[in-house]
Amino acid sequence: MIKKESVLPSIFDLHVHTNRGSADSGLDPEDMFQEAKRIGLTGIMVAEHEGWAKYDFEKFSDSHDLVLIRGLEVYTPLGHVIAIGLEKQVTGFHGGIEQVELLRKEIDDVGGFLILAHPFRFFFDLQGVYSQNILFRDTQNFPDTAEEASKHPVFPLMDSIEVVNGGNIDTENRFAQEVAEVLGISGTGGSDAHSLQGLGKGSTYFDEDIRNEYDLIEALRSNASIPMDGFHTGNPSPYSSKRLDLNNEIFKING
Repeated sequence: MIKKESVLPSIFDLHVHTNRGSADSGLDPEDMFQEAKRIGLTGIMVAEHEGWAKYDFEKFSDSHDLVLIRGLEVYTPLGHVIAIGLEKQVTGFHGGIEQVELLRKEIDDVGGFLILAHPFRFFFDLQGVYSQNILFRDTQNFPDTAEEASKHPVFPLMDSIEVVNGGNIDTENRFAQEVAEVLGISGTGGSDAHSLQGLGKGSTYFDEDIRNEYDLIEALRSNASIPMDGFHTGNPSPYSSKRLDLNNEIFKING
């Protein structure tokens, strides 16, 4: 009998901004790389606002022993969407659901993947009085439960949603987890870091070896990811009902 070689899991921060493609970021890619190696990440997706030029990105990626994936945080009237596979912004802040439908068509044409970023940011601020949440602005028709929130028309147009965002408060992330479970998806985790501070705070666990964009998209489509908080401090907390042996699995990487 041939003994099957064990595969180490992968830990990705799926939402990082650098100064190569995001004007509001002060994070230098070299500093990002060094910090990612220090805390034990196996990969990062840079989801730039303006985009990181492909040639420059590939040159940087090829010279560093960390799996780097190039994404784009796309602007839509219904929030920011992390797109894997797009080269440029294709929508904007104006309009409605039809803009997200256009984005869906564009991503389908390139075989990419869409993740709705921080969907419940500000959701709990002055609830019932005033709302800055981009999905639910009408306080007279505010969802009371994750079941109600999951019926928003944006969710069927997404492949996944960001469950753990390092810039959100815990209640916002936990509500995203509840909605993801209603939708039957695992969700993702990312720090939304614009500096070294908090890199890896939000992360995503995969029980397989991810080496490139294709591997990442396939792993996400298999719905086997587990969003986590706190990986950067050595105390990862999974946002999932799935059982995960943190000591035996994750710390094979950073222990």
